[in-house]
Amino acid sequence: MKEKDGEVCFKSSKYIVYQPYRGLHLAYHARRFLFSGRSKFQKIDIIDNDAYGRMLLLDGNIQHTEYDSHVFNEALCSHAKKGGLTKVLVLGGGSGQTVMSLLESSRVQRVTVVEIDELVVEKCKRYIRGVRQAFEDPRVKLVIGDAFNFIESAGNEFEGAVIDLTEFPFGMKNGGQQLRRLYTGIRAKCQGRCSQYIGSSVGLSYGPELRRLVENLSGRMLSGVTFEEAFIPSFGAPHIFMHAGY
Repeated sequence: MKEKDGEVCFKSSKYIVYQPYRGLHLAYHARRFLFSGRSKFQKIDIIDNDAYGRMLLLDGNIQHTEYDSHVFNEALCSHAKKGGLTKVLVLGGGSGQTVMSLLESSRVQRVTVVEIDELVVEKCKRYIRGVRQAFEDPRVKLVIGDAFNFIESAGNEFEGAVIDLTEFPFGMKNGGQQLRRLYTGIRAKCQGRCSQYIGSSVGLSYGPELRRLVENLSGRMLSGVTFEEAFIPSFGAPHIFMHAGY
């Protein structure tokens, strides 16, 4: 770290710097880079960090940490597990963490994972403990493709969905078009039952704005909609999760 012209700089060979919203930068020290590269869709980094252990970051945004991934996974997957679902659709989830959490339920018979970025899956299977075994479990089917296209063309064999996509497909510019596509598919193909990661609840971030959009659309298109917050230490803030149909 060095200071020049009043700015603090972090060497890219040692740190990953992420700006979740204007005015805040988070710098994650990479004690070791296991992988750093770019797919067709995003930049992928897998590092060993002094505080959080092994971490996966996509475009600098944390997706998984060895230290506290269980907090995120439980908030996202607990309703599906406690609800006794047997056939679950996971949209996103290339890190393998959602699959690992769902497979903890003895009721789960089938998990179909739809992930657009094959390189994320490949590198997580190689570098993150338990991911290869999870994807190779006979109960798991991996589909490399677009989540929105998949759910529109799928049959109605699912009992619920876990939406583990990054927040970015749901930008405000499209007026909720992607969310409408998603909830239409959830209602038709997944018995109207789902859990979804929304984002940070910090007022300066886009999370609250996205929550309002989700609340408006899900309230009109799905039933039994509830929200919960979970504080995730590595994210440095509470984050929002939505559940419907339970």
